[in-house]
Amino acid sequence: MKKIAALAAVISMTIFMLFSASGCFNPGQKVAEKVTEEAIEKAIESEGGEAEIDIGEEGVSIKTDEDEMTYGGGAELPEGFPEVVPVYPDMEIITSWKATEDGKESFSVSGIIGDSGKEIFDWYKSQFSNWDTEESEFTSGDESMYSINASNDAYEVSVMIMESEGEVTVTLYVGEI
Repeated sequence: MKKIAALAAVISMTIFMLFSASGCFNPGQKVAEKVTEEAIEKAIESEGGEAEIDIGEEGVSIKTDEDEMTYGGGAELPEGFPEVVPVYPDMEIITSWKATEDGKESFSVSGIIGDSGKEIFDWYKSQFSNWDTEESEFTSGDESMYSINASNDAYEVSVMIMESEGEVTVTLYVGEI
């Protein structure tokens, strides 16, 4: 099922980026979106799966029995995202997904934030103070990368913070133990 979802995600993102880059959000695009949605759904069905695809100006949403993915504006925390895992305040979520394998859930959320990478890194360090953690920092010129790997009895969390030319992106990966 993950292969199917990954295929759908790649196809959808490619189409979304093409339409976004060309500024082609017009009435004809609605037809193209619908045709693309149906084509992806049929491709997934041919692999033995079922999916609900929604491509629109805000982004791409793919839902299967086990997985859900959202790309683009309007993305939110996936359903069931663990409340014990901190998400930086005011993060604008750009992508999110949830998957289930062998009865265990995993989640990923990526977004952009207006604060500095160091400020975000320090915030996450404080939030994971009661977890087992490994931390790293790397800076070269105007680019910085910070990472935190944290775990407790229920989850393993990886936080990647990348800062380049004043833009900061944060990616969280959460896996159920």
